[in-house]
Amino acid sequence: MDNSFINIEEYCEEIESYFPKFVFYRRGYRAPVSGSCGEIFDNERDSKVTDCYCTACHLRYEDTVRSPKCYKHKTDGYCANCGAQVEYRQMNYGRGTYYAKGNFAVFSGAGDVMRIACIKAEQTFSEDPFELEPKLTWYTIRMYELSPGSATQYWVSWDNSQHKYTWKAKKTKPTEPNFGAIYSSDYSYHLINHDCIQRSFLRYLFKGWEGELPSPYIQWLCRYAEHPQLEYLMHGGLQLLARDYVGAVPAYGYYRSHGTAFRINWRSNDLKKMLRLDKIELEYIKEESGRLYSSYIQFRRDFWRGRSSAETIKYFKGFKGSQSYITEAEKLSGLSRKQIMDYALRKQNAQGTYFFMVQYKDYLNECSDLGYDMTRTAITMPKDMFAAHQRTMHLCNEIRTAEATKKLSKADAKRRDLEVVDMELGLLLRLPRTCAEIIDEGAKLDHCVGGYADRHADGKTTIMFLRTLGHPETPYYTMEVTNNLHIQQCYGYRNNCDVKKPPEIIEFERRYKEYLASVKIQRKKAEEKAKRKKQRQKKVKAAA
Repeated sequence: MDNSFINIEEYCEEIESYFPKFVFYRRGYRAPVSGSCGEIFDNERDSKVTDCYCTACHLRYEDTVRSPKCYKHKTDGYCANCGAQVEYRQMNYGRGTYYAKGNFAVFSGAGDVMRIACIKAEQTFSEDPFELEPKLTWYTIRMYELSPGSATQYWVSWDNSQHKYTWKAKKTKPTEPNFGAIYSSDYSYHLINHDCIQRSFLRYLFKGWEGELPSPYIQWLCRYAEHPQLEYLMHGGLQLLARDYVGAVPAYGYYRSHGTAFRINWRSNDLKKMLRLDKIELEYIKEESGRLYSSYIQFRRDFWRGRSSAETIKYFKGFKGSQSYITEAEKLSGLSRKQIMDYALRKQNAQGTYFFMVQYKDYLNECSDLGYDMTRTAITMPKDMFAAHQRTMHLCNEIRTAEATKKLSKADAKRRDLEVVDMELGLLLRLPRTCAEIIDEGAKLDHCVGGYADRHADGKTTIMFLRTLGHPETPYYTMEVTNNLHIQQCYGYRNNCDVKKPPEIIEFERRYKEYLASVKIQRKKAEEKAKRKKQRQKKVKAAA
């Protein structure tokens, strides 16, 4: 099937045009000539001549015009015979190591049949000093056969019954050919005999197309062969929708579709019936070349459909990115979706409906946490939602701060032994009194300790304030001590990016490490003592 499908040999000359061209040269030698009896005379020296062979014009000639010094190995130039752009290579210097490869899609056909063979071609040279012509070899990796209404992709498969590789038709939709190895991807290729497209049923798809052809190109052709109505999308101002159906977005090394196909009625030739849109909706979708079609259909089908197309488009424009917030607000407030959307359109500020819905959802969550009556319209739809949100946020922060302070005092009762005062160095190390104090410490010292407030309150870590005895309330250095009594970090302003730690801080860290080791021993002794006491109590209780 490979040879009968497309005769690749007919297109060898066009394929070779994509490979690099060389001029093989010998400086100071004349080109070999044949005698009357067929003998070859070679190696005739002449200091003013260069023996050349050009792979572009396929001729061996003598360059007697330019100086032999113009030819240098692996430099760019041109052929003195045909003027082609070439690379100079010494004629008898490792020609057998020259190797080039390329990917090609060879087209053949006309009318209602189009065939495509995807090949990997290689250009090599012989070590024989008399064989200067490049050798072209190739093998086929994919084949396609297109006709109106169908597109078939063939791939090589091992046939156990015949004990050889055979071509089989792919059962799923044709995809873009991958010229890469097993675990790599390569979708680049050159088009050979591409002009035959203009003589086939595929000629109308890219009529008036400006610039480069779309990618993935072969996948475009296959989808158009399956559904010729794709032409209406392309020429009807819906190019992005056509791209979405074809699968013009690469993902994970291959091209995939966004799932638009099931929404298109390919049995109709009318654009409105194909897309299941009326005239107003179609004009709106055309505004952005069909980019919003999928999200609009999903909004209309699953979220909201008005009494008219204009009403549906109105709400889609305002809330196409905030459906999840509306759904959550609907559950919290008990209001209908239309009530929520109308309320947002009336009360939105300059930042738009999306920002309003984010704030509104947070406001309703805070009202629920505070135990407000969510059946009252004055609660669910206040006159000034942003002011009401500020009030509920302030109340919730107060409650959270009180809860955090309560947890903090419980955790601090077990770690008071970490506080120290070093009179010699003039430093003291104490625990924060509140979580707000930790946040304030981070703001004044311009580092990230504020984010550790919750972990400190939960007892997952310990934040300590290192201050001078002369200014005990002024932030100086902040220390983190892990639960296994290890100094995790100790930094001052901006994490000491600009200033090194003073010697007294380094000395304090050294002394504090020794102190932590003693605290660790004392805590272990206390735990063992408590354990023995508990065991004695169990024995007394059992004896009684």
